[in-house]
Amino acid sequence: MLTTLFWIVLGFAVYTALEARGLLPSWIRVWGPLVTFETTNGLGALDRLAAPRHRRRWRVWTNGGVAVTLALLVITFGLVLFAAFVALTQGGASEVNQPRNALAIPGVNDFLPLAATPEILAGLFVGLFVHEFGHGVLSRVEGISVESAGLIVLAVVPFGAFVGIDEDDEREAETSSRNRIYAAGIANNLALAAVAVGCLVLLVSTSIAAVPGVAVGGVYPGTPADEAGLERGDVITAVDGERIESDDDHREALEAANDSVELGVEGARDGTKTVTIERSVVVTSALAGSGDGGGDGEATALEPGQTITAVDGEAVATEREFATALENATVVDLETDDGSGPRTVVAGVAVSDVDSDGALAAAGVLDPGDEPDSLVITVLDGERIVDDGDLFDALEDAEPGETVTLEAAVDGEVETYAVTLGERDGDAALGVALAPGTSGITVTDLGVDAHPHEQHLAVLSGDVGAGDGLDASVLAGALALFALPFAGMIDGVSSANFGGFVGSVADFYTVTGSLAALEGVVFVVATLLFWAWWLNLLLGVFNCIPCYPLDGAKILRTTVEDVGSRIGLESPARVASAAMVGASGLVGVAIALVLASPFLVG
Repeated sequence: MLTTLFWIVLGFAVYTALEARGLLPSWIRVWGPLVTFETTNGLGALDRLAAPRHRRRWRVWTNGGVAVTLALLVITFGLVLFAAFVALTQGGASEVNQPRNALAIPGVNDFLPLAATPEILAGLFVGLFVHEFGHGVLSRVEGISVESAGLIVLAVVPFGAFVGIDEDDEREAETSSRNRIYAAGIANNLALAAVAVGCLVLLVSTSIAAVPGVAVGGVYPGTPADEAGLERGDVITAVDGERIESDDDHREALEAANDSVELGVEGARDGTKTVTIERSVVVTSALAGSGDGGGDGEATALEPGQTITAVDGEAVATEREFATALENATVVDLETDDGSGPRTVVAGVAVSDVDSDGALAAAGVLDPGDEPDSLVITVLDGERIVDDGDLFDALEDAEPGETVTLEAAVDGEVETYAVTLGERDGDAALGVALAPGTSGITVTDLGVDAHPHEQHLAVLSGDVGAGDGLDASVLAGALALFALPFAGMIDGVSSANFGGFVGSVADFYTVTGSLAALEGVVFVVATLLFWAWWLNLLLGVFNCIPCYPLDGAKILRTTVEDVGSRIGLESPARVASAAMVGASGLVGVAIALVLASPFLVG
């Protein structure tokens, strides 16, 4: 982030100093932090492209663009208002709607990685160019003068573009002509996005493969993997000499391995190596109050980075041993390596939230208005529940409406309840939100955060629907592909974002076939196509929002004015302007609320 901001600040300082000394040419102007580059060169090309023999094709193309824009105008207007409602009423504050993510600046925006800066800026520049190019050509097709064209940058980052259309000519043009001009940029962006995504899917599906093994997306501090020197970009290829191809192979191999295990690793920096890991059970996350004391009552809650050495006096060194020890008792003492004394834990699934209209609340587990310090489910219909995975498995075998026995500890007091299961998406449900792991504690005996490189490759190849709960349709594929830059921030979608075949992520893939000798070039081209598709789709859809000065607001105004004239309104222009201002105001307030929600709802 600091690198990107440094260049922005430096660029702004240079522009300002040059302007103050009168050293900037007339076609460069500084407007606060923004700089415009305006030119009249190349405008003759617009006249050639808008020649009479081409006009019919341009009008057919942009008439379709008008229809698409009007549909997207309604959809985006509803989505913006709905987003504001969710952000304020349902705890919608998240990493996704942080204010910094409203800026298309690599390294500042969480979804635009610094390593992909050249590809992102290229995609953004191309998107802005084809958008304004569409406005310019259609202006000439409709006989409206284009006086200049230019680019707007935030010091060094493309921020916008423009074509200077003669306003008098524009006002005198027919409604259909103005709508075609406004929709031309949107149609061009959407068309370029479609071409780019088609080329991307073709290139990835035929020439890029995931490296076999477990891709190391990160390493938890203080874990065995961290102490052994594993790092992001490494790929685990073998366990105790046994070749592994996937995460499933890795888990199975570790299940069968001893406390000490040898890993074959393709190092991101130091090539092939063998690493010996002495496994231990390390806490990776814990709810506040997890293991909130025992013995003399002076022990503190568990914290990430602590190592659990024993359960009820029985030594544990692996996740398997830890889970087995917890199955033997509901209330256990956990000992750690810091010598601070045992932590007494009710071993089960910690409930983080209870739906007041859900099955658990209806069974009387909690008194109305009661907010216990802890609520842990330990048994469901005779099955021992140790972690959230056990509970999900048990609910899969049950039916909505079925009455089951449930044991739960409310503030440490274990009781048995009869619960009539509710229904959610056709499955049995308790009406609760669960903390991951056991009693809100998640552990690892290795410490590797696996990168979902195979999942990302499947989406990029157009292969969605198999194993990830999505229908194998074009729409599902497009939505999954569009979500990749922020997929890691959406619960249940992915464990990591994807920003291109850049940095350490490129180590998780290889180029196959006839293009294998051009691996670096293929990765650059694929990343360019990814961001060209993503940014052009975003630019096209964003410009449909009915908020001035976006194209959607202009089309709303001209359309309302035209309809008003047809039905005989006394002042259709005034009604149209009021509609545009009203819609712009609502959208502006909604967007402000979404961006402010992290501060309003925490």
